[in-house]
Amino acid sequence: MSRSLVAFAVIIASLKIVILSATSPAAALSAELAKKCRDMAIKAHPPVPAGSTAYAQAERDFFRECVAKNGEMPDSNQPSNGQPAKPQ
Repeated sequence: MSRSLVAFAVIIASLKIVILSATSPAAALSAELAKKCRDMAIKAHPPVPAGSTAYAQAERDFFRECVAKNGEMPDSNQPSNGQPAKPQ
């Protein structure tokens, strides 16, 4: 009985090693990318006076999308259809 338990423990330990070594570590967010995305998020969703509509969630969503796209976000101030951008 003890030989089978030892064999089972060895198999489980081997599987854990294989599984843990197969996963790649998550890529770290670089400081440059974080600063760039933060500036873009603030520019796209500027802070508003207290008591106004909440902007923070939209700013966080923009930041997450910017990081996911590696900072390659379309410029919100650039007109997409040839007309000037409307001021906010």
